[in-house]
Amino acid sequence: MSPRPAQSTALIVIAVCAAVWLLQTASHVMAPLLLALVVGIVTAPVGDLIEKIGLKRSVSAFVVLFCALSAVVLLGLLLVPVITDAVEMAPRIKWELRKFIGTLQPAIESVSDMQASIEDSLTPGSDPVPTATDAPSLTDAIWLAPGFFAQVMIFAGSLYFFLLSRNDLYRIIARNTARVSEEVLCAAERDVSRYFLTITAINAAFGLVIGLVMAALGMPNPFLWGLGAFLVNYLLYLGPIAFAVALLIAGFVTFEGAWSFLPAALYLSLNATEGQFVTPSLVGRHMSINPLAVFVSLIFWLWLWGPVGGVIAIPVLVWGLNLREAHTGPEPDSDTTITSVAAE
Repeated sequence: MSPRPAQSTALIVIAVCAAVWLLQTASHVMAPLLLALVVGIVTAPVGDLIEKIGLKRSVSAFVVLFCALSAVVLLGLLLVPVITDAVEMAPRIKWELRKFIGTLQPAIESVSDMQASIEDSLTPGSDPVPTATDAPSLTDAIWLAPGFFAQVMIFAGSLYFFLLSRNDLYRIIARNTARVSEEVLCAAERDVSRYFLTITAINAAFGLVIGLVMAALGMPNPFLWGLGAFLVNYLLYLGPIAFAVALLIAGFVTFEGAWSFLPAALYLSLNATEGQFVTPSLVGRHMSINPLAVFVSLIFWLWLWGPVGGVIAIPVLVWGLNLREAHTGPEPDSDTTITSVAAE
């Protein structure tokens, strides 16, 4: 390698590391800002549709912002009882897991030491009584409130002003970037929006099916499980795995014996069916992304910003690859569709 390419490579590596450091250090500002841009790109067609009715762009931007914030508030209200129940059920879940592990001890000699430690931790001669765990105090909530509301304001302001002036912003980017035109940016926006809205409809139907299945099985709060399935389905690979583990634990608490595995088994079966047949047929094969790129993007953004990063990981990846394909053209016989590998 000659000195000039080596210096260029070193500068690129340093720039990438600096950008990652900046994103992580300024996460309280950058996370809601980038989330607002992603939501703005996804909901842009809704704003355009409102404008076609005859309303001003400022009104359409406000309507989209109001709907987005209302959806977040509604989601929070739905999740509050779930979180409360999870905190209250934590001791019982811990005991059920210990009990399940204890039933496997006679058949597995290698875990005999674990059995002794579990038996010592339980009250001899009687069933342990689950004890309540400490929930976050009012003081903790008051301490965290200012930072949370500041992030909400950053999100709301960024989303509103992006929707209000996104065409002007695309025009400025096109004028200052030789290889990116306004048409390319608009096309990437349409592709990301079409993909995300289609996936949202599929996930909503999938969550409804899971809720009905959980109700038929007799699981507590079945439609809240359906809501959870709807949300985690945005996180390819990792979301369904985590949700299956949660269903497995809930199965231990709710049922006895082999029935404990049934909720998780049914969920994984339905998720595999949705990922292999339903989603690819509706999304289409034009969204062709390397599965490794999907997985790495999820890991990176989850590590960087947690759940917010998981939400924006795929839209950002789709948007970036659409910009790249606008210059290079679509690759023939590209890799498998992003959604077709979700359940593999």
